[in-house]
Amino acid sequence: MNRTFSCVLVLVLSGILFFSSAPATMAAEAGPFYVGVFGGWVMPKDLEPEDGDDIALKDSWALGAKVGYIIPQVRWLAVELDYAYLAKQDVDEPGADGDFKASNLMVNLIFRYPEGKIRPYIGGGLGWSWGSFKASSAAGSIDESDNALAWQLLAGVNFEITPQWSADLGYRYFYCKYSLNDGTEDFDVKAKDHMILIGVNFHF
Repeated sequence: MNRTFSCVLVLVLSGILFFSSAPATMAAEAGPFYVGVFGGWVMPKDLEPEDGDDIALKDSWALGAKVGYIIPQVRWLAVELDYAYLAKQDVDEPGADGDFKASNLMVNLIFRYPEGKIRPYIGGGLGWSWGSFKASSAAGSIDESDNALAWQLLAGVNFEITPQWSADLGYRYFYCKYSLNDGTEDFDVKAKDHMILIGVNFHF
């Protein structure tokens, strides 16, 4: 896991350094659309079953891609569609083994400062998450998945490299409640994640 995340980080940073060295005179005027890739560190809170003790999880990583549109009439507002894969978050409990992972497809509304080369932003998103949880211990085992409505909050800074390229440094809070079955009954589990993400975007 650490090797994969390190490779992604090196690739993203290398891309940022490469495009930052390109002459600005060669860049065409950017349009309202953009695409981007992002990745970073995920710090999950404990999984919270509706009945029973919380389940501690270890830190993990995320990778994703997005497509967005900056509304020309109100340049401080953008709409995004993003997909994020949250890699396995290993169970961190004595005598237990397992993990949780998720794939999220979200629509975000972004409020952004439109001027200059440093543009702070905040936003929120609503969408759908596909989560999978498996664990085994002396008390039993579970291997279940579910999909459910999810939401997230976003904040960060966008840095213009050239008119067509930019980089992001951001924070994301993700929440979803899944319905699982332990073999005897259904129960709800709340998943909450804090993420620190970096990314690069192409504007056209």
